Amino acid sequence: MAKRTTTEKRVKLLVCIIKKGDENALTEACLECCAALNFSAIGYGTAKSHYMSYLGLDEIEKRIVYSLIPNYCESRVLRAINKRLKLYLMGNGIAFTIPLSGISNLISNAILSTPYREENTEMQKNTKDKENRKMHELIVAVVNQKFTDAVLDCSRAAGATGATILHTRSVNNKQVEQLIGTSFKQETDTIAFLTSHEYKQKIMEAIRECAGLKTDGGAVLFSLPVDSLVGIGRFDEDDDEAEEE
Repeated sequence: MAKRTTTEKRVKLLVCIIKKGDENALTEACLECCAALNFSAIGYGTAKSHYMSYLGLDEIEKRIVYSLIPNYCESRVLRAINKRLKLYLMGNGIAFTIPLSGISNLISNAILSTPYREENTEMQKNTKDKENRKMHELIVAVVNQKFTDAVLDCSRAAGATGATILHTRSVNNKQVEQLIGTSFKQETDTIAFLTSHEYKQKIMEAIRECAGLKTDGGAVLFSLPVDSLVGIGRFDEDDDEAEEE
């Protein structure tokens, strides 16, 4: 008889990019499933109307909610958010999880106080199959604000299907600037692209050519792995949860 394995209990980061009026509904959906620690930030789309249409944004301001949740509640939380906020409909938002490499013991113990309830085997298999097929990546580019539109144009041409923008500032980076031989503009935009693994390299290369670190665009680029995702676009075309009500 095969030995039954138990899921390792650990905390994961849930990131949700949603309409500004859905913040309370999102956190309530999380808390109905598990103990969760939630933080909210304001994100923006571009000022150009054609980008509004392209990015599926019906308003400039968006809410970016970061939540710490137990990994063994991940599928349950994503299903609850997808259903409550109707993320399968255009413009309603997207939610995804990112693995953590470390966290405070006090916070971890509180989050993992949610009773463990193992998902059924078939559900776990279906979730893992989808993860293996999709392989998501989160690309983050910090660029000179004057190059934001150009970065959106070149990334779209390379296969990006959406982005979220945060207005940011370069703060106290003189030491690193001396080491790499370039200076960063003080006013920057942080642009996040959620994409499938096959487009990651193309998008990053396109941004480097358009606004690389040694150009006036001064782009600082990095990527993060994404474990699971629900939301609009080609990422969940085959998602059996995405049924319009």
